[in-house]
Amino acid sequence: MKYVLSVMLCCFLMVACQSKYDVTQMHGEWKTVQWIKSNSGNSVNNPMNFKFDSDDRYEVDYGSETEVGRYWIAGDYLHTVEEGRAEKKVRIIKLTKDSLEFEMNRAGYLEMVTLVRQN
Repeated sequence: MKYVLSVMLCCFLMVACQSKYDVTQMHGEWKTVQWIKSNSGNSVNNPMNFKFDSDDRYEVDYGSETEVGRYWIAGDYLHTVEEGRAEKKVRIIKLTKDSLEFEMNRAGYLEMVTLVRQN
């Protein structure tokens, strides 16, 4: 009986931890088309363009600086770890072959970011 319960628990955990998003849809270059502060509705007019490779590597171009590291999706979250830095995660709202929407917490404030595929 313990064996059956253990197997059922393992199966449940495997299913629960799987992402509903297909990570292969991330591959490519993405341009930010909208970045909104949720509390005020104000736009953020800074660049934040992404490139996600099939080898789980990413790059973000902020205009004046670049961030490089590795990424993965777990559940509803996109996780990134910049080289030499701590892990960050954003909640994916929508991911299709042409668009990516996520919610991020920046300095204690929620912000919504919408990107479109460039290639």
